[in-house]
Amino acid sequence: MKKSSMKLALAPLALILALGASSCGNSEADSEKAGAEAGHEGEESEEGHAEEEGADRITITAASAEASQIVVSQAGPGALQETLSLTGRIMLQPAARAEIHAPYPGPVRAVQHNIGDTVQRGTTLARVESSESLQTYSVVTPISGVVLERQTNIGDVTGEAPLFVVGDLTRLQAELNVVPRDVGRVSAGQAVIITALDGSAPTQARLASVLPTADSHSQTLIARAPIAVSGASGLRPGMAIRANVVLASQDAAVVVPVDAVQTFEGRTVVFVRVSEDTYEPRDVTVGRASRDSVEITAGLTAGESYVSQNAFLIKSQLGASAADHH
Repeated sequence: MKKSSMKLALAPLALILALGASSCGNSEADSEKAGAEAGHEGEESEEGHAEEEGADRITITAASAEASQIVVSQAGPGALQETLSLTGRIMLQPAARAEIHAPYPGPVRAVQHNIGDTVQRGTTLARVESSESLQTYSVVTPISGVVLERQTNIGDVTGEAPLFVVGDLTRLQAELNVVPRDVGRVSAGQAVIITALDGSAPTQARLASVLPTADSHSQTLIARAPIAVSGASGLRPGMAIRANVVLASQDAAVVVPVDAVQTFEGRTVVFVRVSEDTYEPRDVTVGRASRDSVEITAGLTAGESYVSQNAFLIKSQLGASAADHH
């Protein structure tokens, strides 16, 4: 009876020891598994960190950049200009407009040109019969240009009114409105940049004169800037314009347009093209600034390619890419 009791007592003890050994083996395996998973997570963490380091770069194909009107320029020296913004209108220069009269009164026998026709100096515009001599003579244009007005027809009798007006559209002038408080800042010889109201057709010129009398209605003085343009110019007589008169100018080693400088993740950056289709934000330090330009004192060197127009598009795409990544 005693031996039997001992066997029954030892059986539970053996079971407990066996379970303990099994539990110890599982614990060691679990520990090794946990260590492996921790190492794997560490590798994933390092890989994720590498992706974040490259997340500040974005790839945009040349075709997409062109379609988005993303313009890349080379950094270089430029001028920081203090300018005065004026409005005005394009007019013909006085010598570029001719009112053509009939020298002798009489009936008009022929009209040979119409509004919009291009004519050369000496071209016959009409034929008139003199009421005194009854001889027919030619009415010719004294300048080359375009027929702007026609005020006669066959059978009309000529009088004091002009028969035609011809204008040379290559000889224009900007007539700019100067308010009294700015009269002392504007003078002949100053450079002026002229554009249409939508910013198109930029043209450089110089002020030739500031008229001494003010307009009775607007109380503004007129500053005139002659412009010589080609036939492809978008400027036309009568067109409303904007102009920036250059009051002062300072040179700088690296100058970029104002829109090229962006704020990205709290940093002041310029987007640099690091390869044919790869862009990245470059931290920069800005210096002096004018209406349209900014001096870069650090972060961008002369000769580097940067986004000079529509940089905000790259900023928005890079921001969207970073959001998707996170």
